[in-house]
Amino acid sequence: MINFFIFILVGASLLFTSNACALDNIPHNQKLKKTEKLLVETADKISEGKIDAALEAVINLIDINPNFKLAHMIHGDLLLLQSHNYDQVSADTGKQYKEKISDLKLELSRRIKSFNNVDKNLIGSKINVLLAEDKKYLIFVDVKSSRLFAFSNNKGKLEYISDYYISVGKNGYGKKIEGDKKTPIGTYFTEKKITRTLPDLYGDGAYPINFPSAYDRLNNFSGYGIWIHGTPSTTYSRPPESSDGCIVLSNTDINELAYILDEPSTPVIISDTGLSKITSRDVSNIGIVQNEILSRIQGWKRSWEEKDINNYLDYYTDSAKYNNDNYLKWTTHKKNVFEKSKDLIIKIENISLFEYPGDHQELILVQFKQKYSSNLLNNEMIKQQIWVKRDSRWSIIYEGGT
Repeated sequence: MINFFIFILVGASLLFTSNACALDNIPHNQKLKKTEKLLVETADKISEGKIDAALEAVINLIDINPNFKLAHMIHGDLLLLQSHNYDQVSADTGKQYKEKISDLKLELSRRIKSFNNVDKNLIGSKINVLLAEDKKYLIFVDVKSSRLFAFSNNKGKLEYISDYYISVGKNGYGKKIEGDKKTPIGTYFTEKKITRTLPDLYGDGAYPINFPSAYDRLNNFSGYGIWIHGTPSTTYSRPPESSDGCIVLSNTDINELAYILDEPSTPVIISDTGLSKITSRDVSNIGIVQNEILSRIQGWKRSWEEKDINNYLDYYTDSAKYNNDNYLKWTTHKKNVFEKSKDLIIKIENISLFEYPGDHQELILVQFKQKYSSNLLNNEMIKQQIWVKRDSRWSIIYEGGT
């Protein structure tokens, strides 16, 4: 029986054959490009029946990444295929072995599909994001394709830098409960790199994200310790769904991403939308949404400056929260402040807008620097608001500041 693993490899290569020449034009960093290019080259050579050439490609792949289990599996099967010992190809039928094969097949499929008919320079324009000058980078994770995309800020728009294979939670995504071993879906921000000594499991670096976010807390999601981190020293990569909820990259890739992850509060959008749906979006609709939100923010600010409490509160849903305060407690306090405050000066700077995936509602996370001055108080803060669209109208469901 010829190895089904080889057949999967051939089938995956056929998805890519028509685009093989496009590989050289993909602006990946060199190490990532070489690793996955050799993997696809191996698949192509197998599909063409060129076993010797496939062996050469996979041996080069192992030389670059000696701990790449997927490459070793292909190498072993190719040697057996070359010797015509078909009955021995991946002949071990134990349950644990079958699970390992299944994991490697899924990793192979995800890696090769990432090259198939996706214009990675187009993806950034289809993500609903507007970056302020203080946001240098953005990370976008597509859990369905096991891919992390890195973008830079080019005058508020996303400019593609590179992309990487990743692993997510062993029970998938959509984290709601502590210990569910799922990766959260939503918009987050990186925190400081963990500098204490960590177990080898976390590889060359670990960067927490702010899970649970404000929106997660609104929905009573529980848990903690969601990190972006590397792999053990004996492992090049992990299967697509194998972590306890963290986002895992190879050590090579986590080190190449370090300059982005080290940047304070780098936004990280973890999406379950899927690349096909994202790339089919109408860019003009994204612009319309952004203009609607920006207009609503200015209206909100104007009603505050004019101390028009009724108009001001009309920008919020009746279940909105401010930090941990419920609507009644917060609005009672706000009405009291409006009555006593004079000479209001409110300035808003560095407005960023981020789509917020994972909910049946249309959500936008807004972040800006707020400067407030009155006879009662002078302060500055970074403020976040979450806007929801209901009945063709954008309203605030959460507001908080630090």
